[in-house]
Amino acid sequence: MTDLAVPPTAVSSPRTATTPATAATPVSAASAVRRLSVLVVGPRAAARGGIGSVQSVLERHTAVLADLDLVTTHRDGPAGPALRTMVVGVLDAARRLVTHRPDVVHMHVSQRTSVLRKGVLGLLARALGVPVVMHLHGSGFLDWFDGLPRPGRAIVGMLLRPHRPVVLSETLRAPYAERLGIPVERVLALPNPVEWPPTLETQHADEVVPAVFLGRFGARKGIYDLVEACALLGPEQRRRLRLTAAGDGEVDEVRAAVAEAGVGDVVEVREWLDRAERDDLLRRAQVLVLPSSHEGLPMAVLEAMAYRVAPVVTPVGALPEVVRDGVNGVVVPVGDPAALARALTSLIDDDERRLALAVHARADVEPYAAPQWAERLVAMWASPREHFAGL
Repeated sequence: MTDLAVPPTAVSSPRTATTPATAATPVSAASAVRRLSVLVVGPRAAARGGIGSVQSVLERHTAVLADLDLVTTHRDGPAGPALRTMVVGVLDAARRLVTHRPDVVHMHVSQRTSVLRKGVLGLLARALGVPVVMHLHGSGFLDWFDGLPRPGRAIVGMLLRPHRPVVLSETLRAPYAERLGIPVERVLALPNPVEWPPTLETQHADEVVPAVFLGRFGARKGIYDLVEACALLGPEQRRRLRLTAAGDGEVDEVRAAVAEAGVGDVVEVREWLDRAERDDLLRRAQVLVLPSSHEGLPMAVLEAMAYRVAPVVTPVGALPEVVRDGVNGVVVPVGDPAALARALTSLIDDDERRLALAVHARADVEPYAAPQWAERLVAMWASPREHFAGL
């Protein structure tokens, strides 16, 4: 794609953001010349899940190159406050579009109602001549789109087609272009970023092999397959493995599954961790297990690899572009607890292989580090207007 080589140049005079973002590093002299004003619409940086993590990186690392105006349209918690945040946020974003006229709008999109509310804002931006980036995160977007009736697919296409789609991997560019009816060259692949832990202690092979599962508890993330796989481990492997499963969603159901499978000696179930707690857990872990049935590019995998943790994953979403079986991790089939148990057994039994995979995992994920990601994103924001259809 021609615009990938565009340098992350600043574009217009500074404009004060209504909600200032904290920069991670000092503003460079180049970025102080002319700066983009960018309206960013999506979840709070502290929101649970991958999009919240991406938003956190965006706020910290692009604020050195552009002026960000942040509008929250999604929050965790009870339905009432969440609905209020959505309505107030959409109206606020529309007001800022009309009154501020930013250089570009960046919208985080998953699926279902997220497409509708961001799509309506996109139509307003287009009418005002403001370029829009639609950052498509939904792991189940393509299946959801294909399951819509023909009129529904037409409406989604109408809402998203006029803008610049960003997807999480090269392999997703063609499927999204086909669904939206646009040239594949219009679709930019921008894998998720990862905050890079600068220093790590040397890993050693100990009697206990610490492993983690991080994500929303439910069938899609494969947590019940993981519990079953732990029950299939031999006595020696169960003695050595200590798995911490942390997340939200079906917490009580997962605890019940652990008790029913009799693996309470292996699996500790914890609720959602804040980022400091998560980082502390990853710093001590040697294996991450995420046997999902659907994914985009899960932040938990990138974060674990950056912390030199060997990932055990399924070949879904963008994961095959990141995790190479036997090189920097282990890939198992979807929905196969027996294969997952064999993979865990091999990692528990072979200390040297487990630690070597972890070293390669950290090296291979370095290109996903946040500063490089931010530069590429700002370069896209600064792309010539002809790269944004309909303007």
